[in-house]
Amino acid sequence: MVARSRRSVFNWIGAVGTFTAFGLSFVTSANAQIQRDVDRCTGKDGVTPELQIGGCTAVIESKIYAGKELAFAFNNRGLIHYARRDFDRAIADFTEAIRLDSNFAHGYGNRALAHKARGELDLTIADYNQAIKLDPDYAFALNGRGNAYMDLKDYDHAIADYTSAIKLNPTDRNALKSRGLAHYYERNVDDAIADLTEATKLDPNDASTFFNRAIAYSAKSDHGRAIADYTEAIRLGPDNVAAHAGRAGSYSAKRDYDGAIADYTQMIRLDPKNRDAFYNRAVAYRAKPDFDRAIADYTEAIKLDPNEARAHAGRGALYSDKRDYDAAIADYAVVVQIDPSNRNAFYSRGIAYRAKQDYDRAIADFTAAIRLDPAGASAYAARGISYSAKRDYEHAISDYGDAVRLDPKDRSSFYNRGIAYRAKQDYDRGIADFTAAIALDPNDAATFTLRGNSYSAKRDYDSAIADYSEAIRLDPKDRSAFSSRGLAYHAKQNYDLAIADYAEAIRLDPRDARTWHNRGLAYASTQNYDRAIADYTEAIRLDPKDARAWHNRALADYAKRDYDRAIADYTEALARDPNNASAVNNRGNAYYAKYDYDRAIGDYSEAIRLDPKYIRAYGNRGGAYYVKRDYSQAIADYTEAIRLDPTLASAYTGRGNAYNARGEVDRADADFSQARRLAK
Repeated sequence: MVARSRRSVFNWIGAVGTFTAFGLSFVTSANAQIQRDVDRCTGKDGVTPELQIGGCTAVIESKIYAGKELAFAFNNRGLIHYARRDFDRAIADFTEAIRLDSNFAHGYGNRALAHKARGELDLTIADYNQAIKLDPDYAFALNGRGNAYMDLKDYDHAIADYTSAIKLNPTDRNALKSRGLAHYYERNVDDAIADLTEATKLDPNDASTFFNRAIAYSAKSDHGRAIADYTEAIRLGPDNVAAHAGRAGSYSAKRDYDGAIADYTQMIRLDPKNRDAFYNRAVAYRAKPDFDRAIADYTEAIKLDPNEARAHAGRGALYSDKRDYDAAIADYAVVVQIDPSNRNAFYSRGIAYRAKQDYDRAIADFTAAIRLDPAGASAYAARGISYSAKRDYEHAISDYGDAVRLDPKDRSSFYNRGIAYRAKQDYDRGIADFTAAIALDPNDAATFTLRGNSYSAKRDYDSAIADYSEAIRLDPKDRSAFSSRGLAYHAKQNYDLAIADYAEAIRLDPRDARTWHNRGLAYASTQNYDRAIADYTEAIRLDPKDARAWHNRALADYAKRDYDRAIADYTEALARDPNNASAVNNRGNAYYAKYDYDRAIGDYSEAIRLDPKYIRAYGNRGGAYYVKRDYSQAIADYTEAIRLDPTLASAYTGRGNAYNARGEVDRADADFSQARRLAK
């Protein structure tokens, strides 16, 4: 709370009494000289301080006066020294006045003022105590002692003294203001407002009282009344920078950022070098949000004070919001240079580095933030995210563990640790963490979807479907939940429900190529190849680089016996994924179906080169060699297929046919017998 100075302004008449000659008459020129010195000592006719001191000194040195009269002269000279801030001489004179008149309450009161000016609060209170002992109705001393207690933050004693002063003079607005201030510091805001309200009645033109009451209203979050009082203070003193600042703060609290900005602008007009005004106006612009103007004001605050860490931090945050991460990092670097113990600056710079995918530097900054604040969960969580981005799931899981240990209600860290466990294929722990996240926020659809994905990975499709259904209930526009539930229904061979979910996912996001592709697979599973081809075609249009869509459309073409289109699609798939042995093998099948056995054998051979353990390719090539009557090559391929899988009945049958064609009946019969045994 900002208030008037609590230093009492002494009343010359009240402090010293009236200096008199006690009826003595001066008729000689010497007496006339003394009278002039007396008049100067009492400040008659507005003489200068130098002449006042000279007059009092002359009176003291005249040897004419003694006792109380001489005490008055020392007291008056002490007051002049006090006014000139020569506190040592003031105390010496007040002390002499007290020595001359030990019952001189005003002397103690005035010496207390000088002690207070020197920060000697214990001596101040001691002198006020003596003054009040000599004159219990000495309101000046009660107020002064209250001020000293205020400086000691002994608000109870201060309030007691101000209350006594007010009892003596109920119209003492300064005592009311001071007691209001003490009540405010004691957090008795209502009592503070009551005293300040009474003070405004006594002096409705005192801007400081309205200003102080505005601060009290702000403390109650009664920003409407606070604004009214700041406005009155500004009306009484239009150039009151502090009142404009206070009103701006109340406008900001009411989210009236335009009103706040207007006041900060007025502050800047009154004081163009007011760093805080630029800083706070930047905060208001940021809240609007007008980031460019906010950045400009932060920059101006930095120009006025290059070591203003708050402005660098605020500007850094805005640069991050604008995705100008290099500029943000530069500002945060200045903050940590100014204040190496600023945990938030390290943390925020870590966020900026992470946004740049510079995970190592991000981890270093989060580590520094943790060192500065080991109990801060957010830095562990942020570092865990960076480790996850590096696929260092062990460290990520450890950090998420610390985050939830420090903050057991940190839903995001349970959620992210669940993702990390899932990436490690530790689905049970992943499910446990997703379940914990759901317990903290049962309305988060995304967590149900991710837990459903983990159940799907465990092939627990019923549990997965239940989670996807809950996600959809919570968010009927959650495309991923429909798509994922479609996959689960698909895995359960419930193709109609799968197709329905894929259709809804497509309706919600017609540009998701993967869902078109998956619906194509479901249609193919129901042998509805025309619709499958239509969906694969749309998937290819949306993502021409997806080799799988080309491959699966080729399979549908093949199923429709459109071998030329199948070959064309397999060729496109291989252009995008040349090492796909399955696509090469399947194109070989299409060539085989066209009776182009040489090209078929070429593709089967390439498939085997790509995957020397590709059993089906050996079997297919063996079949092609067989129809070309190259029985030796056929037998070799079937033999290799059998070596790779001794339980493959079809390979024995194929080799038996080749042996039979060569007239090796015994070998053929042996293979046919083995094939029959395996087929049982």
